Amino acid sequence: MTGDDASDERTADGASDGGAAASRRAALRRIALGETGFERATVWSAVGLALSYVAFDVTAAAGVGSAQTTGVLAAVTAIGAVAFAATGGGAFPAILLAYGPFAGTLLRELGPEPYLLPLAAGAPAAAAFTAPLALAGAVAVAVGAASAVVGFLLSRIAASR
Repeated sequence: MTGDDASDERTADGASDGGAAASRRAALRRIALGETGFERATVWSAVGLALSYVAFDVTAAAGVGSAQTTGVLAAVTAIGAVAFAATGGGAFPAILLAYGPFAGTLLRELGPEPYLLPLAAGAPAAAAFTAPLALAGAVAVAVGAASAVVGFLLSRIAASR
Protein backbone atom coordinates (compact mmCIF):
# COMPACT_ATOMS: atom_id res chain seq x y z
CA MET A 1 0.00 0.00 0.00
CA THR A 2 1.45 3.40 -0.94
CA GLY A 3 1.14 6.62 1.03
CA ASP A 4 -1.67 7.75 -1.26
CA ASP A 5 -3.61 4.55 -0.69
CA ALA A 6 -3.29 4.83 3.08
CA SER A 7 -4.96 8.25 3.14
CA ASP A 8 -7.89 6.87 1.15
CA GLU A 9 -8.87 4.07 3.53
CA ARG A 10 -12.61 3.78 3.94
CA THR A 11 -14.37 4.25 7.26
CA ALA A 12 -17.36 2.26 8.46
CA ASP A 13 -19.83 4.61 6.75
CA GLY A 14 -18.03 4.38 3.40
CA ALA A 15 -16.35 7.78 3.47
CA SER A 16 -12.61 8.03 3.05
CA ASP A 17 -10.47 9.32 5.90
CA GLY A 18 -9.13 12.10 3.69
CA GLY A 19 -12.63 13.03 2.57
CA ALA A 20 -13.93 13.01 6.15
CA ALA A 21 -11.10 15.28 7.29
CA ALA A 22 -11.76 17.66 4.41
CA SER A 23 -15.44 17.63 5.24
CA ARG A 24 -14.70 18.47 8.89
CA ARG A 25 -12.39 21.31 7.84
CA ALA A 26 -15.06 22.66 5.48
CA ALA A 27 -17.67 22.48 8.25
CA LEU A 28 -15.38 24.34 10.68
CA ARG A 29 -14.61 26.95 8.03
CA ARG A 30 -18.35 27.39 7.36
CA ILE A 31 -19.05 27.77 11.10
CA ALA A 32 -16.21 30.25 11.62
CA LEU A 33 -16.59 32.33 8.47
CA GLY A 34 -20.17 31.62 7.44
CA GLU A 35 -21.70 31.26 4.06
CA THR A 36 -22.62 34.91 3.79
CA GLY A 37 -19.68 37.23 3.90
CA PHE A 38 -18.18 39.81 6.11
CA GLU A 39 -19.63 42.54 3.89
CA ARG A 40 -23.09 42.43 5.47
CA ALA A 41 -21.63 42.17 8.96
CA THR A 42 -19.38 45.17 8.34
CA VAL A 43 -22.22 47.33 7.06
CA TRP A 44 -24.56 46.35 9.89
CA SER A 45 -21.80 46.91 12.41
CA ALA A 46 -21.24 50.47 11.17
CA VAL A 47 -24.97 51.17 11.05
CA GLY A 48 -25.37 49.67 14.52
CA LEU A 49 -22.61 51.88 15.93
CA ALA A 50 -24.25 55.04 14.57
CA LEU A 51 -27.79 54.07 15.57
CA SER A 52 -26.87 52.96 19.08
CA TYR A 53 -24.83 56.12 19.66
CA VAL A 54 -27.74 58.34 18.63
CA ALA A 55 -30.36 56.17 20.36
CA PHE A 56 -29.42 57.68 23.71
CA ASP A 57 -30.44 61.14 22.49
CA VAL A 58 -33.73 59.88 21.06
CA THR A 59 -34.67 57.86 24.13
CA ALA A 60 -33.64 60.67 26.51
CA ALA A 61 -35.99 63.01 24.63
CA ALA A 62 -38.75 60.44 25.18
CA GLY A 63 -37.97 60.25 28.90
CA VAL A 64 -36.28 56.84 28.87
CA GLY A 65 -33.20 56.45 31.06
CA SER A 66 -29.80 55.40 29.81
CA ALA A 67 -29.86 52.10 31.73
CA GLN A 68 -33.03 51.01 29.93
CA THR A 69 -31.61 52.14 26.61
CA THR A 70 -28.43 50.17 27.23
CA GLY A 71 -30.41 47.03 28.06
CA VAL A 72 -32.62 47.29 25.01
CA LEU A 73 -29.66 47.93 22.71
CA ALA A 74 -27.79 44.93 24.13
CA ALA A 75 -30.83 42.68 23.65
CA VAL A 76 -31.44 43.88 20.09
CA THR A 77 -27.77 43.38 19.25
CA ALA A 78 -27.75 39.83 20.60
CA ILE A 79 -30.97 38.94 18.76
CA GLY A 80 -29.57 40.45 15.56
CA ALA A 81 -26.35 38.46 15.88
CA VAL A 82 -28.31 35.22 16.43
CA ALA A 83 -30.50 35.95 13.41
CA PHE A 84 -27.45 36.75 11.30
CA ALA A 85 -25.73 33.52 12.32
CA ALA A 86 -28.90 31.49 11.73
CA THR A 87 -29.10 32.76 8.15
CA GLY A 88 -25.60 31.71 7.19
CA GLY A 89 -23.32 34.13 8.99
CA GLY A 90 -20.39 32.61 10.81
CA ALA A 91 -18.84 33.22 14.20
CA PHE A 92 -16.35 35.88 13.09
CA PRO A 93 -18.91 37.89 11.09
CA ALA A 94 -21.34 37.67 14.04
CA ILE A 95 -18.63 39.06 16.31
CA LEU A 96 -17.98 41.87 13.84
CA LEU A 97 -21.69 42.59 13.56
CA ALA A 98 -22.06 42.80 17.36
CA TYR A 99 -19.02 45.07 17.80
CA GLY A 100 -20.54 48.20 16.25
CA PRO A 101 -23.66 48.47 18.40
CA PHE A 102 -21.75 47.58 21.55
CA ALA A 103 -19.08 50.16 20.71
CA GLY A 104 -21.68 52.88 20.22
CA THR A 105 -23.48 51.92 23.41
CA LEU A 106 -20.37 51.74 25.57
CA LEU A 107 -18.95 54.96 24.14
CA ARG A 108 -22.11 56.74 25.28
CA GLU A 109 -22.27 55.00 28.67
CA LEU A 110 -18.57 54.96 29.61
CA GLY A 111 -16.89 57.29 27.16
CA PRO A 112 -16.25 61.01 27.20
CA GLU A 113 -18.80 63.73 26.57
CA PRO A 114 -20.86 62.77 23.48
CA TYR A 115 -19.98 64.30 20.12
CA LEU A 116 -16.60 65.53 21.34
CA LEU A 117 -13.73 65.27 18.90
CA PRO A 118 -10.57 63.84 20.47
CA LEU A 119 -8.39 66.45 18.76
CA ALA A 120 -10.23 69.46 20.19
CA ALA A 121 -8.59 71.66 22.78
CA GLY A 122 -9.15 70.23 26.23
CA ALA A 123 -10.31 66.91 24.83
CA PRO A 124 -10.02 63.82 27.00
CA ALA A 125 -7.09 61.47 26.73
CA ALA A 126 -7.16 58.66 24.21
CA ALA A 127 -7.88 56.19 27.03
CA ALA A 128 -11.32 57.75 27.39
CA PHE A 129 -12.11 56.43 23.92
CA THR A 130 -10.06 53.25 23.83
CA ALA A 131 -11.31 51.75 27.10
CA PRO A 132 -14.98 51.59 26.00
CA LEU A 133 -13.94 50.33 22.56
CA ALA A 134 -11.79 47.57 24.08
CA LEU A 135 -14.62 46.56 26.39
CA ALA A 136 -16.97 46.54 23.40
CA GLY A 137 -14.55 44.19 21.64
CA ALA A 138 -14.57 41.78 24.57
CA VAL A 139 -18.36 41.88 24.84
CA ALA A 140 -18.72 41.43 21.07
CA VAL A 141 -16.50 38.34 21.13
CA ALA A 142 -18.56 36.79 23.92
CA VAL A 143 -21.96 37.69 22.48
CA GLY A 144 -20.96 37.04 18.87
CA ALA A 145 -19.54 33.60 19.62
CA ALA A 146 -22.57 32.61 21.70
CA SER A 147 -24.88 33.98 19.00
CA ALA A 148 -23.07 31.97 16.36
CA VAL A 149 -23.56 28.77 18.34
CA VAL A 150 -27.25 29.47 18.95
CA GLY A 151 -27.77 30.61 15.36
CA PHE A 152 -26.03 27.52 14.00
CA LEU A 153 -28.20 25.28 16.17
CA LEU A 154 -31.37 27.09 15.08
CA SER A 155 -30.42 26.72 11.42
CA ARG A 156 -29.78 22.98 11.94
CA ILE A 157 -33.15 22.58 13.65
CA ALA A 158 -34.90 24.46 10.85
CA ALA A 159 -33.12 22.36 8.22
CA SER A 160 -34.16 19.10 9.88
CA ARG A 161 -37.86 19.94 9.62
